[in-house]
Amino acid sequence: MNLFRKKSETDTIRGVPGSPPAIWHSFERQTAYKSWVIAALVGLLFLSLLVNIKLVARPPEYVIVDGTTGDATLVKHSLSTDALLRFVADKTKPPKMAIVRFTRDFLHLALAVNSSTIDKNWPAALALMNPSLRAKLEAESTAQKLVETYKIAQRKTDLDFESLELTDRTDTLLAVRATIRRRVSPLLETMQGPRSEDRIKVDVVLEIVPPTVARPDGLQVLEWRLAMVENPNAPTTAATSGAPRAD
Repeated sequence: MNLFRKKSETDTIRGVPGSPPAIWHSFERQTAYKSWVIAALVGLLFLSLLVNIKLVARPPEYVIVDGTTGDATLVKHSLSTDALLRFVADKTKPPKMAIVRFTRDFLHLALAVNSSTIDKNWPAALALMNPSLRAKLEAESTAQKLVETYKIAQRKTDLDFESLELTDRTDTLLAVRATIRRRVSPLLETMQGPRSEDRIKVDVVLEIVPPTVARPDGLQVLEWRLAMVENPNAPTTAATSGAPRAD
């Protein structure tokens, strides 16, 4: 007896009296059930794809965090207005305390030059600058051999901040002005060498950028200018900007 028959032979047997019809009906039901399961799975997969596309295309929503209490409020985009979006944008700007702290840190790194720390502080100051300004001043300091010259000079600079204030701001830029008393002396008190003291005014323009690991405050220096002041009531006599010099 040949147990392996062709499809035509099987169909013939199904119609032959005495063949077990219950078995064939069972096979047919199982085949139909599998087809419905496959169709249902394909439908679910297609539905999931549509949901994912809709989620990706949905406009962002906003969360307003109260700086005092820390409470968070979700604002759906469908409920937002131009005024609300401006309010959210204003609330996400760097606070004044962060602006002052960032500016003080930058000016200390750039102006409080010390022969024992300049090889670390000057690169750290460059890292806080806008890429184009950083490239310009890095090239200037390298050409002038700033780090090497100042390490040999064995000098230190002490800064006293008389004032530091935010003078103007836009959506993307901040203007900060500092008045500083600067003292330059030998690195050690026992060392001989000239000592000098002056008063300077520094204008710093900060750029607001998206916060990152390298820019946690969302700020970077776009431009800075230094001017000498002879006395508290005297006008600015000269303006300079760029790498510090080993005076």
